[in-house]
Parts: sequence; structure tokens; C-alpha cells
Amino acid sequence: MNVPNLTALRAFEAAARLGSFKAAADELHLTPAAISRSVARLEEELGVSLFDRMHRAVSLTTVGAQYAQRVSDGFRCLATEEAETSARQPRVVLTVEATFLRQWLLPRLRDPSFKELGVSLTVRAHHDPPRTIPSQAELAIVWGYANYSGLKRIRLVSPKTILVAAAELGVTELSQASRSGLIHESNDHWWRLVYAEAGLDYPDAAPGLTLTRCDLPIEAARLGLGTAVGDDVIAEQELRSGTLVPVRGPRLETQDYFLLTRRTPTGPGKAFTQWLLKEAERFGAWQRDFAGDVFDGTRSNTGNAAREVSA
Repeated sequence: MNVPNLTALRAFEAAARLGSFKAAADELHLTPAAISRSVARLEEELGVSLFDRMHRAVSLTTVGAQYAQRVSDGFRCLATEEAETSARQPRVVLTVEATFLRQWLLPRLRDPSFKELGVSLTVRAHHDPPRTIPSQAELAIVWGYANYSGLKRIRLVSPKTILVAAAELGVTELSQASRSGLIHESNDHWWRLVYAEAGLDYPDAAPGLTLTRCDLPIEAARLGLGTAVGDDVIAEQELRSGTLVPVRGPRLETQDYFLLTRRTPTGPGKAFTQWLLKEAERFGAWQRDFAGDVFDGTRSNTGNAAREVSA
């Protein structure tokens, strides 16, 4: 069996993970042309097309995505073997979306139960769902359902949308929201869904503020700039502290956060996984209690954490 050229594999893995020949070139201190030649050489050796090439953009083919995960796993095995030769404190490498990291995970790392694990945590944060899980990462937390070959998928937390505003605005229900100004994420899609669900006309003339990241509407609402549509995962800390208050209105379904684990995690990886699942259960309990206290005394069906989904 012929083993592909290692340089070509490194170029392909970086380009697949970063979604760009130029970004891969920057990471490996090469030129985009060198990355392109290496990938083309690998495709020739394998006899398959790994990338669809477009003007100033590339995307993985179906075969390319599958091969990228295999290459990533192979590099991870090499990195794990190297790490096992050292006597450093057990380390877990996690890749996670930056907003979830900042709003949900980082506050929980203050809990003594995390320190009791006795592991060092390296976090690789990103703003968008990864195309492949980096070879160095043993665990990943992603938003939305996606099929990652060779990884076990566990539903971690189930967000529900929620309307929020600063207490000083005095906005307590949807019919009052437009007077404070509506804060949008990218466009008015979610607000239109909320008004439609409530059976109300969308207030086209209402003042608005549009922001392009999912965490920014929550921050803008905290500053009293209007009423925002967020979710109870991203807004949890502000709701707990009273910095933001819920505005009564429809709660809509959204996609879940999933924990991805390797099929054969290390001891530290297993311990951190169990800790994460316990934290998810605690969040689910708060989520149900919060919904019961705020929304007409009814219990939400959210917070079904740690339910396994077949990969």
C-alpha cells in the first residue's frame, strides 16, 4: 500500500480544516500555490477529487470531507503518542464555538468541581461550525446537527429563544418591545417569526439595530439599546444576575448544541466529558425552573441534556 506524501497530507489537512488554500499557506508558512500543488499531487495519488475549486474559494467534496476526517484522526493519533511520552499534567484539547465558550462554558470553569478533575484544558475557539474537527482536539462542542465521521455525538443542551431587555426599559411583554427598538442578529428573521407566532403584525416602522454575531444582541440589550431575541443558553448569565429580564412572548425552537467525542477518549477526556454532562444537567434544571417561573407557570420541555444520538 502506498502511503501519501506527508507534506501533501499536511497541506490538505490545513486547507480542509481552514476552508482556504491561502489560510493553510499562512499557517504552514508556504505560498497558496505550494498548497495547491500539494493538494493536486495528493488527489493524483489517490485518484479522487478532494476539493471543488471555484473562483477564489474551495470546498470539500463528499469524498474529501470523509478523507479529511481520517487524516485529522491520523494526525491526532501521532500527537497523542507524542504527548504520552511526557510527564505533564493530563491535558484535554477542546474545540468549541467562541460564543458558547464565553457565555456558557467559561463561567462554569470557576466551579470547584472542574478543578477537582486535575486536568489542563486547551480550548481552540472558532466563530463558525468547523468543517472537520482538528486532529489535536479530543472533544468538540458544535451548534446544530452535522455528521462528523468517527465521532460520537451527544446532545448537550437545547436552547430556546427568549426575548430580553434591560430592566430599566420597563418592557415586560412583546406588545411593548417595538417602542424600545428591536435588536436584530444579521436580519429581522427571528423577530418576524416571533411576531407571527404571537399572531401580531410585524412593526416595520419600529427603530432597529442590526448586529452580525449572535452574542452581540445580548450585549446590546444589556446596555439598554432595545429588546433582543436571544436564547437562554447565550443569555443565561445575564438572566441569572438580573442584568437582563425576560420579555413575555413566544418561545421558539432552535438547534441544539452537541458534544462530539472520539470513539476511544483518553482518561482525562472521559473525566471532562462526564463533568460537562453533569453541568448540562444542572443547566437543564435551571432552564426548566426559569421557564416555569416566568412563562405562566408552565414547564418548558427544554434542557434534555446528555441524550445520545447515533453517529
